[in-house]
Amino acid sequence: MKCVDIMTINPGVCIPEDSVTVAAQIMWDHDCGAVPVVKDTENKELVGIVTDRDIAMYLARHACIHPQQASVSDCMTSSVFTCYMDEPIEKAIQIMSEKQVRRVPIIDQNASCVGIISQADILAHASEMINDVISMLQKYLFLGSKNRIRIRNRN
Repeated sequence: MKCVDIMTINPGVCIPEDSVTVAAQIMWDHDCGAVPVVKDTENKELVGIVTDRDIAMYLARHACIHPQQASVSDCMTSSVFTCYMDEPIEKAIQIMSEKQVRRVPIIDQNASCVGIISQADILAHASEMINDVISMLQKYLFLGSKNRIRIRNRN
């Protein structure tokens, strides 16, 4: 299974100059906790990501700043771990595990943000992945039809 198969297509994006209230509104509208930050909304070249936690922590540390005055660039993460659309989802899972992130933006060959994968996306497709693994094991580990793996519920 590839990243393109489970990613959220065309996620809401913001630009670094937007106020954090714009990013928060996108999160509210799209029921998500992270927004990819792009250079401009036309070509969507990825330059960062901002999470609800990033915004909350920034505003808590700078209590005298009104949210309208704080820009996305003030609190976004600019070193983003990404995957390409055609990469296997195992790559996104590996990034999440090793880098301790919950979301991985998906880019095309032009570094344009075309999607995002969250832990929830992976969980939603877990049963399909398990079935793929079982099929692969049946195909490659047991060559004869007499030796098929039988999966049964032991509960």
